[in-house]
Amino acid sequence: MMSKTTLKYLSQIRAGILLCSTLVLASCATTAESNSYRVNFPPDSLSGDRYMDIKLMGSIALSGAKVNGLPVVEVSDLAWDNDTQTLYGISDDGYLYTLKLTLNQGMLRQAKITNAVKLLGKNKKPLKGSKKDPEGLSIKNHKNGNKNDAELIISFEGSSRIDRYNTKGEYLGDVKIPKKLTKKKSYRNNNKALESVTIHPRYGVITAAELPLKANSKKIQTLYSQHGKEWNFTPNNAKESSVTALEVLENGDILVLERAFSGIFSPLIISLRQIQLNKCNKKNLCAVKDIAIFDSTKGWNVDNFEGLTKLTGNRYLMVSDDNKSPLQQSIMVMFEVVQ
Repeated sequence: MMSKTTLKYLSQIRAGILLCSTLVLASCATTAESNSYRVNFPPDSLSGDRYMDIKLMGSIALSGAKVNGLPVVEVSDLAWDNDTQTLYGISDDGYLYTLKLTLNQGMLRQAKITNAVKLLGKNKKPLKGSKKDPEGLSIKNHKNGNKNDAELIISFEGSSRIDRYNTKGEYLGDVKIPKKLTKKKSYRNNNKALESVTIHPRYGVITAAELPLKANSKKIQTLYSQHGKEWNFTPNNAKESSVTALEVLENGDILVLERAFSGIFSPLIISLRQIQLNKCNKKNLCAVKDIAIFDSTKGWNVDNFEGLTKLTGNRYLMVSDDNKSPLQQSIMVMFEVVQ
């Protein structure tokens, strides 16, 4: 999640650019559900729908209309239930959204929000204060043929924890994570904690801090498994590049979504990067491959992308957080990693 100061700068400097551009995500949504975006490339990019190692497969913008009396705002992560063909999303405000996607000829065309509920705590009451603030979302039991046993795994930044939920937003229990990740003093500040989470078929729940922990080098990021295993990697060299989402690639590597924004005179850079878990040295520093880099100084008009989920195969969906700003929207982009 971006800070309020950053949001203020974005609103002042980029007013009218984020919503109505002729570059990458280029339309103004007006409908209650979603609007298609035309995805165009900067002049010096590859032709067609291929860019670096991804193939773009459609973009839409979600409306901010209310569902069940709850606003559709600050969508911070997504999770796909393949058994029921249902998409789930979480909001920084502690909401859980249920969505249905419409695809046509393999392209993302529409997303309909069918339900919205407040996440409940152990006491079965809506989460409040620092206990709220969900940022990372993943899902288990989502492709086993059983339509009734999906379980959501949610990381919370405000209180540095990972919890288990059912798809109705009801608390099921916690996920044990390394002790240092549960302590606020471990992080560079309270807004740079557990922003992301995924589930690996071999290593279980994997998470990461938005920025490296205070005890670590600023130049080395780390993935943490629930069982204590760690993998280090170098983040994008853009200033303040932060981990905002994690997913698992078909070969077992980790797909990392990074966002870099350090001030009004700095570019906004969104990076999709492959952390190669089987190519790590004795210090557990792993090889990294850049899958796609979207740099606002090179013609891309990108937004505050924070969420990522795997659909099928190497096809993924990412989403941006609108920061509750009238100048931004929740934008979904479907893409396929080409390897």
